[in-house]
Amino acid sequence: MIPTLCQTFRLLAFRTFDQLGRARRVEHQPLEETFTDTNILDLKERHPTEIYSRVYNKRDEGKSGADWEWWLTNWSMTNWLGLRVQAKILNLELDAFSHLHYKSGKSKEYQSTKLKRESAKEGLIPLYCFYVHEEPVSQGGQRWCGSFGYSPEYYGCSLASISHIETLRTARKDDRESVMQKTIPWHCLVCCRGYEGDDLPNRAWLLLQHRLKIAAPLIRTRDNQQAFQGKPIGPRPQAPDYVRSVIENRRPDGIPTNSRGVLVLRALQYD
Repeated sequence: MIPTLCQTFRLLAFRTFDQLGRARRVEHQPLEETFTDTNILDLKERHPTEIYSRVYNKRDEGKSGADWEWWLTNWSMTNWLGLRVQAKILNLELDAFSHLHYKSGKSKEYQSTKLKRESAKEGLIPLYCFYVHEEPVSQGGQRWCGSFGYSPEYYGCSLASISHIETLRTARKDDRESVMQKTIPWHCLVCCRGYEGDDLPNRAWLLLQHRLKIAAPLIRTRDNQQAFQGKPIGPRPQAPDYVRSVIENRRPDGIPTNSRGVLVLRALQYD
């Protein structure tokens, strides 16, 4: 039986949770790139007609603070939702995300600030993806998407908004419990049907608005304090050429210089 995207995302979250638990027991700290790469490999292997990816030069990652661009589309590729995702792994010894408020480049600007700014320029939704072990937080509030009952293992891969990260940065917090207070399991992105929406991009967009309180980006410069709106976020009828070229297996007209890679999730024809 061919698994659904929903089933695979849940499986990978469970596996990430379990592997981090094993790493904790033997006092070994894995890297976030390890889980990103193996999760994408398994997604592509299990869903060759739904998952497509292309890797770019990682040396540019610090420029934007982005790890990967994720693009969700329907089968006919007439609707797209673009995300820019930064991955962070739990420091098992400290029980915290010790690189959450990382600064990079000569300016020593916060990585989250760069992620927010670069996402706004392209109309992408900035998100953080956390690789986690241990109970996330108390179950109060039913923060999961509602498609399945609560299970701590489903938080092995979790998503959070950029506004939550900025609040934590102001409070100087990076401990696991504080970070996980406003996250959802990543499978909600492809599983949840509780907010209507007639295809994958629309369902995911409604989920992000309701559960992570995603809103239009607002960035102020140091020089003139003017709000920078950037491009509108949310579903769009077309994706950049470099995104479509990943599915069509051709050379794009140009590639993003500030992203590690592109991951495309294309819903099945009957979805």
